Amino acid sequence: MGRVGPVCRGRIQWTPHPVSNPEEYEEKRKEFGVDVVVYSPGQFKLTQIPNAEKRVHYMWALNEYLVERFADPENQNFAKLLAIPEHPKESARIIEEYGDEPGVAGIFMIDVGPQYPLGHQQYEPMYEAAENQDLPIFLHSGSGLYPAFPTRDLNVETFMEYHTLTHPMAKMWHATSIIARGIPERYDIDWCFLEAGVSWIQFLRTRMDREYIERPSDAPEMNKLPSEYLSDFYYGLQPLEEQPRKPEDLQTIIEMNDLEDQLVLATDYPHMDFDAPASVFDHEGLTTEQKRKIAQDNPRELLNL
Repeated sequence: MGRVGPVCRGRIQWTPHPVSNPEEYEEKRKEFGVDVVVYSPGQFKLTQIPNAEKRVHYMWALNEYLVERFADPENQNFAKLLAIPEHPKESARIIEEYGDEPGVAGIFMIDVGPQYPLGHQQYEPMYEAAENQDLPIFLHSGSGLYPAFPTRDLNVETFMEYHTLTHPMAKMWHATSIIARGIPERYDIDWCFLEAGVSWIQFLRTRMDREYIERPSDAPEMNKLPSEYLSDFYYGLQPLEEQPRKPEDLQTIIEMNDLEDQLVLATDYPHMDFDAPASVFDHEGLTTEQKRKIAQDNPRELLNL
């Protein structure tokens, strides 16, 4: 895989545009040095449609569009299906309908705003379908899509405040629920947490291990420490915590949380804060072997490519 200079790293220097089909991304794919593309769907504010029946129809239409336009394995283009947690049974039907289509590589959920955390029993039809189709589940936060946790009642004044809190808070909420309520013990599913970076993992491991040791009866289905489940999950590196952090800080996070085989390259392109592959290839805190795992081996294992 190739590299691209800092000017295309994202942040302020780059103004990307939406990607409506693989052809629109082809030039940028070559510039980034990306061989295989796995597209994540935006949910286009489907959850703001007040009529539930219409919302479900749009969800079906969007998934049909994703499969027809983006799932093209012959050209190394893959797609994730969109599942909306508020409609677990319909989402499960979509997973069963399209899950074995060529080029479908996973299931994508916006994790900001569901009424209940994702360990709740109402979501289990989706998990059963995901297990049946052998598809991983990707959790990705979205801004301004839900009038619910953790976007409601934060009373922030700036986007900086909001964006700092929303992604890691949602991830910790769901990961705690998924682990404590025994979802990994009941369903053989790979989970991948996107767009929250990785620094939150250490806090949750330490905190939840202590709580579990003190109150194991609160989580009777768990067969190991919460930290061990967290080390089984996958994590997208984006957004990389950079300045003023030292490059070697990332190495410390990897070692403390046993993440050598769990980190994957995730660009978040075309968002304004995306990380191009250079963010991994040029990272001074990663070994050559770790860069290869993050960019190739770990994603291949997660996505069954």
